[in-house]
Amino acid sequence: MDRRRPSRAFLRMFSIFGLVFAIALTVLGTLSVADERRGSEAVADVLDVEHRGARTFLTVQFTTNRGEVCESSLRVTVDANRAVSAGKRIRVHYAKSDPCLRVREAGDQSGWFMVLIAVVLLITFALLTYVVWRRPRPPLPLRYAGLP
Repeated sequence: MDRRRPSRAFLRMFSIFGLVFAIALTVLGTLSVADERRGSEAVADVLDVEHRGARTFLTVQFTTNRGEVCESSLRVTVDANRAVSAGKRIRVHYAKSDPCLRVREAGDQSGWFMVLIAVVLLITFALLTYVVWRRPRPPLPLRYAGLP
């Protein structure tokens, strides 16, 4: 089985696109986490509980610090909220820029997971870009050909 190696031009383009993607993902993930850190917590009323296999989703309603009434659906990740039923109250955390769309439970730290993946991709594509774009070493002179 004779496999062709990818061309150097293809590897260079792939590494550049991957590096740009990883930089954009890292920046967006960092901005998202920063926006969530500027958000606030609120007490929310549980309107509905939906079980989808091993996952539990809650529909909650809460009022933000600015007086907006928001209704949102979120996935339960904190063990203390797995047995919650409709009519109960839980603490939620919402982002500053989109309080009704970006809601999660208080104590949920899953936002850092995306940043961690983005940083790993950034390091991987940075190394690939360095390896593909570096100058090849010149061959050794013939007088060193037989030396170890």
